[in-house]
Amino acid sequence: MLRRLAITVALTLATAAPAFAQSAVDRAEADYLAATPLPVDARDAAREWRLWWEETEPAGRPAMEAERIAELERATARDRQMAGHVTDFDSLATACPPLGLDACRVEAAGVMLLPADAEAGAPARSLYWQQLRTGGEGNMPLAAVILYTPMAEGRLKAATWVQTAVVHQPPVLIEGQGDLYIAVPGYHDGTGRMNADVLFRWTPDADRPFAQIDVTSWKADLADRLPPGLAVWKGVGYRWPALMAETSLWQDNDANCCPTGGDAWLSLAIDGDRLVIEHLQVNDPLITAATTVPADILGWAGRRLGCDHWTGEEAYDAERGAQIEAAVAELQCDTLEADEAALIAHYAGDEVSLARIERVRNGQ
Repeated sequence: MLRRLAITVALTLATAAPAFAQSAVDRAEADYLAATPLPVDARDAAREWRLWWEETEPAGRPAMEAERIAELERATARDRQMAGHVTDFDSLATACPPLGLDACRVEAAGVMLLPADAEAGAPARSLYWQQLRTGGEGNMPLAAVILYTPMAEGRLKAATWVQTAVVHQPPVLIEGQGDLYIAVPGYHDGTGRMNADVLFRWTPDADRPFAQIDVTSWKADLADRLPPGLAVWKGVGYRWPALMAETSLWQDNDANCCPTGGDAWLSLAIDGDRLVIEHLQVNDPLITAATTVPADILGWAGRRLGCDHWTGEEAYDAERGAQIEAAVAELQCDTLEADEAALIAHYAGDEVSLARIERVRNGQ
């Protein structure tokens, strides 16, 4: 359940190794953290970089530090410039902001209107947005979304921005018990479609109206709560307006392409400045089959699949031939057809059970 809580944006990075005390990297990170609208991402990136630094040979560290400082200085300059960016409605659909973007173009623009709530004493609100695409020929394309709040005389001020992924989609408004949240859906490049979603608490009258919510740490909690042998290998599918998510589940021996562990549905909640799991529902095909399919059909189906596998194997040497022969004997493949006929006779008139038998026979 959503609830109003004090907004706290910690400006302290994770404790660094002693070698970093008051270093140039520390100062560059602190400057960037004060400028970025994404402090959660900044702290996560700092921790990951330090782990990488610790694993690097001492001779290679100075170059790493110089590259890190240059990267942070560019990002800090960009975000400071963006913080002062002002535009107007007519330019929203045509002009890119000063994000330092290569070959930038506006893909979409719009406005989100929130009617007044007289009972709660809340005035009408409007939030403008731009969806951008960047990257010239031969470069990896990137996406960005900029959120604007209205000023006097039709001017619009950049209030927060996201530029972290290959794809970002238009913002989504989430309401809950007086609190307002804005989600910016997105994902990274690659077959995993790893999440790049960003979530903000929107407090319209605050000096900094958007505070980033941690939408990453809850996945560690999910790993602890899933049944043994099941895991999430790729990005989840958020259903932001409802604060829900769904994901396929993988078993250890699955291929990356093909999860066989069923799926999970989650209802989520915002607790302070992080997303948390409120309820988890796992749909495990093994448990579903065990509780819905008669035991004799389930046992026969397992034997049928096993027999189809082993009788199709090649006995390329004596040892392999003996292994196949033992498996076929254990599964009683020689009685499989008779057992199937007995099941069909037993479940005559039961269309659901007969359909299950037919699907197994056809390998479906």
